[in-house]
Amino acid sequence: MRRKKHKHTRRALRFYRISFGFRPPYKVLLDGNFVHALDQMKKGESKDLIARLLGDQVKCYTTPCVQHELKKLGKEVAGARQLLKRYPLHKCGHEEHCSAADCLLAQLGDKNEEHFFVATQDKSLQRKCMAVPGGAVLFASVNGVHMEQPSALQKQTVAQEEQKHMAPSEAELQTAALQEVAAARQLRDKPPLRRKRAKGPNPLSALPKKKKKAAVGGGGEQQQTQQAAGGGGEGEQQAGKRKRQRRRGGRATGGGAEGNSE
Repeated sequence: MRRKKHKHTRRALRFYRISFGFRPPYKVLLDGNFVHALDQMKKGESKDLIARLLGDQVKCYTTPCVQHELKKLGKEVAGARQLLKRYPLHKCGHEEHCSAADCLLAQLGDKNEEHFFVATQDKSLQRKCMAVPGGAVLFASVNGVHMEQPSALQKQTVAQEEQKHMAPSEAELQTAALQEVAAARQLRDKPPLRRKRAKGPNPLSALPKKKKKAAVGGGGEQQQTQQAAGGGGEGEQQAGKRKRQRRRGGRATGGGAEGNSE
């Protein structure tokens, strides 16, 4: 059980150191009911028990409002009041005394910039402190002093801050390299285009091609016309060439033949 307790304490302390900048010596605000509980259980000095839990040096403080509340409670908490007088006062800034719970919560503010641990037995005050980013709570039990584990709200706040630091600034986004990365991300985020698959050949394209038939009538007439034109040319060439008749003894060959026949 003790090993598990120290494991959880180391894990929670590491969270506060890394995420919110807690550093030793750790500062602790003591509530009157916390000191009274340890006094009743005879556990020992508050500072020593807290230093043993956190594993480093601590500085314990109280506030005037806490002391005023113990004074109002009377003799029942006289021992706790005497123990608190050993620790230095943290100036809370309240001109009029308020309740110890309101005073301690006011010291944390919105972000607990001073990195205070709040040691209290008040359950309501514990929940309010854990709702503050960086608010750390200590409480006492029969087994000693314990540290409250970080709340879900604190973990969510840390996650959001990490995302902000990881995201590039506006000046970085204007550079050409990051613009290319942004363009690539947009292309990656677009849904993929669905390509149409081939369902098979078009039945009309699979039909056999029609052969062209030669025109019988027109072609024959054209051929005859060409042949006639060719024949006429040959006749003209033959008609143009005439044979010369030879004359014998002053008569033509044709005439001599006619006289002989007479």
